[in-house]
Amino acid sequence: MDTFKTLMPWFRLVRLPNLLTVPGDALAGFLLAAATLSQQPKNILIFATTGAALCLYLFGLILNDIMDIEIDRRERPDRPLPAGLISVHQARMAAIAMALSGLNLALVAGRPALCLSAALAGLIVLYNALFKRIPILGVLTMGLCRGLSLLLGSVAAYPDLFTKSTSSSVPIFVAACGLTLYVAGFSEVAKNEMDESKPLTRTRWIPFFSLLFYLPAVLITASTIRKFDSFTSAAYVFLMVMTLLRAWLLGGMLYRLQPIPVTVGGHIRNLLMVQACLCVTAGRAGLFPAAILVVISFVFKRLAARFYSS
Repeated sequence: MDTFKTLMPWFRLVRLPNLLTVPGDALAGFLLAAATLSQQPKNILIFATTGAALCLYLFGLILNDIMDIEIDRRERPDRPLPAGLISVHQARMAAIAMALSGLNLALVAGRPALCLSAALAGLIVLYNALFKRIPILGVLTMGLCRGLSLLLGSVAAYPDLFTKSTSSSVPIFVAACGLTLYVAGFSEVAKNEMDESKPLTRTRWIPFFSLLFYLPAVLITASTIRKFDSFTSAAYVFLMVMTLLRAWLLGGMLYRLQPIPVTVGGHIRNLLMVQACLCVTAGRAGLFPAAILVVISFVFKRLAARFYSS
């Protein structure tokens, strides 16, 4: 019980529900690359890249709170750092540990994965130090970090992705670009989370429309490379419709009925459904991981009721 109380501030610091959505980026990228480029998947590489993506995400979350501590003292004084539940020194050491752990895990997956992880770590630092204060660039950087996490999994499955790209690589880059736009879209919505007037701007529809074009594009480009059986196609369409429906509700009725942080949390949760769709494009081999991601989305909902996720 004492251990749990000790960890509670850390769970709040890293926004525990969000962590559930991170490994799926690299997993989906890995399965998509392995299937479309006919590579033989290796479990050790999956664990290495998903672990690297998670560690670097933790690095970004902790660094964000360190850099924003003065703002949080004014707007969110109950956050662990301004409340004094975790010292800045402790947070700094944890951030360094996560960055080094992420790079070491990426090295297991090979030099291309290590280089991509280093680029991701650098982008995280640039975002927190500079880009977050620049309109549009800040939210695009947020999205790009997620897109790079997906590509991290892809280069683990296919190290020559950037040096020997072929037409078979198209679904991977479409998936990464679409994920970038979706995350950038709900990051733009999150910029108004402290505004109690809840402005009904058109930006609230960006996540929905990005998915509306993105998810069918992934299926179409993947199907030109390899044929899907009827069950796999039906599974993808079902997950896609559920994902789009949730995004539509979050942009419309739910946006009006609930606080913006809850809406943003809903979009973050929807990432698990997006990742499930991408896993299904790997064919039968991706159905089980997709099912696990759907189950995790329900766990996310339970955790989000207790821990801040936006």
